[in-house]
Amino acid sequence: MSHYIITGTSRGIGEAIAYQLLQPGNTLYCTSRSTNKELVERALSNGTAIFYFNTDLSDPKAVTEFANQLWSKISSEKVKRIALINNAGMIAPIGPIEGNDPAKLAEHFHLNLLAPMILSSAFLHQTSTWNIPKTILNISSGAANSPYFGWSAYCSSKAAIDMFTRTVALEQSSSAYPAKIISIAPGIVETAMQTEIRGANQKDFHDLAMFVKLHEEGQLSSPKNVADTIVKALFEDAIVSGSTTDFWHLKK
Repeated sequence: MSHYIITGTSRGIGEAIAYQLLQPGNTLYCTSRSTNKELVERALSNGTAIFYFNTDLSDPKAVTEFANQLWSKISSEKVKRIALINNAGMIAPIGPIEGNDPAKLAEHFHLNLLAPMILSSAFLHQTSTWNIPKTILNISSGAANSPYFGWSAYCSSKAAIDMFTRTVALEQSSSAYPAKIISIAPGIVETAMQTEIRGANQKDFHDLAMFVKLHEEGQLSSPKNVADTIVKALFEDAIVSGSTTDFWHLKK
């Protein structure tokens, strides 16, 4: 059986990935602040095993509790391959750093960086002796490589997740049964995060007009199309561990 751990499945890319993986024989472990009831109902109707956890991943203690609950449900004897998809993330705070609320900054980095690190640590520890295909996929952003006025937190957290990906890949290269870890930037996708970006103040986000124009011209990708590409990449041999790539490169 193929097992998939997916964070941020209440909406957007995480939800779309989960829907792509709703197939008999798969087992899904989904988490978000609130349960995606339609996703659970669809899984039950088509024979996909699903476990849903309500977790605030911006709370490090809650992340650790989630990891403990998660791994109490996974038996190595029943797993033929397994993947962790670190998708949950946030864009706020938007605006120059001198105006950012310290509590919001802490929430941002706990969700965008610390939660994936904690979950990846648990994943690698629990599966260290499993001689099966294992993948950690981190959702990154083009902002990891390009600074945007008002996005100091987001650009920094995504740059950090890419470096985390490359570093863990290096560490895993000396493991007896290494896991592959990759990072994918999905591009500009029509999600709630994009709605939040378009609602920002011009003085806080100088590239606002560009994002509004892309939306008006229909240039945004759909979560479904992005999810399809991401799912195909999970166990693709051509994508080597430590890769930090993007949606459009994978589509070629």
